[in-house]
This record gives sequence, structure tokens and C-alpha cells, in this order.
Amino acid sequence: MHRQRTAQRGFTIVELLIAATITVLIVVLLGTMFGSLVSTTSRANQRTDSFRDARAALQMISRDLTNLVHPQWEPDPFSVPAPTVVPQPVTRPAAHLALKNIYQDPGTGNQQVYALIAAKNGGNGDVCSVGYYCRWNDQGYGYSLRRFFRDSSTTYTTLFNTASFVSETVLYTPDALGTQPSAMRDDILAQHVWNLKITAYDASGNVMNTYPYVCDSSAASSTQLPTALEISFLSMSPEAARTVISVKADSSVWMNTADPINQRLIRPNAHEFRTRIKL
Repeated sequence: MHRQRTAQRGFTIVELLIAATITVLIVVLLGTMFGSLVSTTSRANQRTDSFRDARAALQMISRDLTNLVHPQWEPDPFSVPAPTVVPQPVTRPAAHLALKNIYQDPGTGNQQVYALIAAKNGGNGDVCSVGYYCRWNDQGYGYSLRRFFRDSSTTYTTLFNTASFVSETVLYTPDALGTQPSAMRDDILAQHVWNLKITAYDASGNVMNTYPYVCDSSAASSTQLPTALEISFLSMSPEAARTVISVKADSSVWMNTADPINQRLIRPNAHEFRTRIKL
């Protein structure tokens, strides 16, 4: 019996090449989409982390300044009088709120606030010196929000070892060189933060436009403590900040809203944080 052989046809080389090409294109496309998704997620996480730090910094400023103290000192705690001697009150006026630029910012526009506050710390008491300011880093990192802190022991030593008026400059000395001891340190609260503004309000809710503005225990009525402070600053993600710095690493760009780089790269990526603190 004669059997008829059925012809079997396979894929040609051309067809295999076309299939392989389509497969490669699909893999490349999926890889590109995955890489884009990972990059977008990374940028979103960086932005979230950056804004989380900025929000936490704003909360810390609010917490510190709501604990503002008036330095109406009792007897000198560093003196040890004889049992028959009645300790006398010691008058050591000190700046307890200073809206004043002590750190010399190479840019123009950032403001600074320094105060005596009541806070838990590693010193012998609870009265500490604190300050907030934006520092420019000319090594390519831009602006960061800093917290200057002097614990109660070093604050008391400064206050009571000075016979005359203790100025805000003496109490609050930002550590520009990074050489101060841990009791007098400047901590980075948030990176890529700038345009720090402090607006003071009186009891009637009117804006007090004077800056610098220093309040101390011997101040005249014209320099009494404001009723409230409004604190605001701008923040952006690390990636956006690196883009700006790669184009022009100049502090003036960040503060000058008329600069083309500011308008094109900074303003679209800046997010404002703001809070009002009752003193």
C-alpha cells in the first residue's frame, strides 16, 4: 500500500528574524517603561522626603518659639553666698527674641530668628538659646535650614558671667566653621530650603514691619515682644535643586525671582511652608 507523505513547512530565516526583532523591541519597551516608572517613583519619594523634613522643621520652629521665655532672673545660681547673706536679684538683661541677621548670608533676602526658650536639654536648667536661619553651601548643595542651639549650661554661663547687657550676637553665634562644641551646635533640619521670612504681628493683628527687631528685658515700649510671628520658607526636592545648581551655583539665583533661571527652574518646583506662632 502506498502512503502519501505530507509536506511539513517550518519557519524561514526571515520570519525568525522578524519575530526576534519584535521580541527585542517589546523587551526594550518594557524595560524603558519600567525604568521610567522606577525613576518617577524615586523622584516622588525624594520630593516626599524633602517636604517631610521641611514640615518637621516648621513644627520644631513652632514648638521652640511657643516656649519663649522672658529673662527676669532670680538670684545668681552660680554664686554661693554665706548663710547670713540674703541673695540679691541679679540684673542681666538679655535678648530673648531677635529678628536679626547674625549669620552673614552671601545671598540677600533670607531672614533669621533667635530666642531664649524653655526646653529639655542636657544642661543644668531649661533656659536655652536657639536660632533658625538658612545657610548657603558653596560646595554645590545650595541652601539648608539650620537650627542653632546652645544648651542651658552654656546659656547660663554666658548670661551670668557678663556684667553688662548680653547682646543677641553674644548669645547666638552660628557655627560657620563647624568648630563649636556639641553644646553649641548647628543642626541641618532640612536641605534645599530658602527664602526664610519672619513676619511679626502686634496685639491688634497689625504687621510690624521693622527688621531687624530685637526684644529684651530692658526694652522700651517700641521694642516689646510681638504677639505672634508668621514663619514661612520655600523648599524643593533634591533632584530639582541639583538641576538648578548644575546650571548656576549662585546664591543670588535662589532669591532673585526676576532671574530667568529662577523663573524657569526654581519657581515651578518650589513649595511654600507657612505657620503662625502665638507668643
